[in-house]
Amino acid sequence: MLDNEAYMSPLPIEGKGDVAEKALRSAIVNCILTPGERLSESALTEEFALGRGAVRAALARLKASGLVSSSARSGWAVAPVSASEIRELSAARRHLEPLLCSVVLDEASVQRLKALAEMHMALTQRYELGGDIIPTIRRCEREILELLAARLGMPIVAGWLVDLWDRSVRLVNFFEQTGRTRLVPASRSTLVNAIIDGRKAEALELLATANTALETYLLDRFLESEAMVGAKPARRNPGKDKASRISQKSTTVSRIRTL
Repeated sequence: MLDNEAYMSPLPIEGKGDVAEKALRSAIVNCILTPGERLSESALTEEFALGRGAVRAALARLKASGLVSSSARSGWAVAPVSASEIRELSAARRHLEPLLCSVVLDEASVQRLKALAEMHMALTQRYELGGDIIPTIRRCEREILELLAARLGMPIVAGWLVDLWDRSVRLVNFFEQTGRTRLVPASRSTLVNAIIDGRKAEALELLATANTALETYLLDRFLESEAMVGAKPARRNPGKDKASRISQKSTTVSRIRTL
């Protein structure tokens, strides 16, 4: 039997619920709300300056996206990090991302992708020379992937891909923040050129290589942690780095509201 809740995430939402989901999603993906952290609806309404109903609806959607969990006994919590999630994400990406190699691109999309590919190449060359430009590279990469997903003409599949990418970024952010090893950027400029030129076999190979590198990185970092990270939801400590956390969340909400 199909789980109808699984189809909630890709559908467009509007208004306060949209703002709430974007704010909470950004906080989770960027590990401001950490894996395993318990979430209080009342605390979130205060911290994010959002209505209780909007927060509850956002949490339900984020649960469908795989970013939060809930139980009658423990309430809401940010999804923990686990080896099974890493493998699940890798398998799902390997299954869905090949569709990006068959997109039909109009001239405007081609020109935008070419510009992004040139930017990505220039940024990765700077990265090889040294410098902390990883966030910029990843924003460029994400724009490339989302543009390709938008051209699929499959809104539900595109929504699933966005969820998979967000969950993957969350894991990378977590391990990079808690360790010293960073994920090396994938060759997305080469991917773009292969797709535009119709070299599908090459594009498929590039996607597979990138996914293998990501899975290897995540599993290696997970094994280094020596335990299931976040398996036991942590209690929130309002006094711990409160000023820093509020500042980060306020910035996130403000940035989203200007979109």
